[in-house]
Amino acid sequence: GSTTAGQWLDRIVARGLGTRSRVELTLTDAGLDVVRPGAQDFFIPADRLRGARLDKGIAGKVLAEGGLLIVTWEHGGKELDSGFRSDRADEHPAWTEAINTMINATEGTAR
Repeated sequence: GSTTAGQWLDRIVARGLGTRSRVELTLTDAGLDVVRPGAQDFFIPADRLRGARLDKGIAGKVLAEGGLLIVTWEHGGKELDSGFRSDRADEHPAWTEAINTMINATEGTAR
């Protein structure tokens, strides 16, 4: 699910962002590709990524602490949080580090 950044219950439903689905994430220098079978795929350009963290809830979904990977990104001048839950939650810290490292490496460039 996706919400307004920092507002874990303010669910965004426009453009299919509120649809829960299985997901395959791919992070490249270009950005984060979100492929969702049965739902609309989307792409977050690298210059729109704002951060990643571990959390326990988003859009009414609550799990154990650190059970969700939350990616903060900007779209149309508004910051959004999108939550992803892996079947292998032990991978979440590596995703968080990879996304935040990418953002930190591009700091100082025009966003």
